[in-house]
Amino acid sequence: MSLKDAIKAKKTRTTPQKTQALEEVSKEEIKRLNVNLPASLLKAFKAKAAIEGKEMSEVIKSFIEEYVK
Repeated sequence: MSLKDAIKAKKTRTTPQKTQALEEVSKEEIKRLNVNLPASLLKAFKAKAAIEGKEMSEVIKSFIEEYVK
């Protein structure tokens, strides 16, 4: 799947993960986190998340959950 196809599919999909994330949002207040990254790293992160069909915030959340264990 190309990056262009992944981005197009991402905009239209509804997945169990997305539904679960929306349910979690309603359970707990959400706060925003701003991070400064090199442009090339951000571009690679966006591309990989899109190709895998994941939201970037979902990936970051899982990284942080693992880190704080």
